[in-house]
Amino acid sequence: MIHCDLTRSLSGSPVAVTFFGTVAAEHLDSTARELAKLPEIRQCLGPAGPQNLIATVWVSSLVDAQALEVRLAATLPHLRIADRAVALRAVKLMGRLLDPDGRATGFVPMNLWE
Repeated sequence: MIHCDLTRSLSGSPVAVTFFGTVAAEHLDSTARELAKLPEIRQCLGPAGPQNLIATVWVSSLVDAQALEVRLAATLPHLRIADRAVALRAVKLMGRLLDPDGRATGFVPMNLWE
C-alpha cells in the first residue's frame, strides 16, 4: 500500500484535532461511515475501550473545530464526543521526521517483526 500525505501548513487546514467519541456498538459502523464522508476527516478508528470511535480532522482554525463538533452532534445523534485533543505540532508522520513547517526531513525505519 502506498500512502502520500501533504504538509498541514500548505493544506489550508493547518489545525489537527482528534475527537474521542463513544457510540453504541449497533451504531458504530454506520456512524463511522458517515464520518468518513466528511472532507475534514483524516483518520477514523474504532478501538476497544470506553471511547470506541476516534476521528482526526484537519480544519482551518479552532473555531472551525468547534463548529465541526457542533455539526457532528446535530447530524450524528449516536455519537458522544468524550474528549478532544489539538496537535500543536507533528514531529513525525507515517515514519517521516518533519521540520517545523511539516515537511519531511528524514525517515525512521520500522521493523514490524522485531
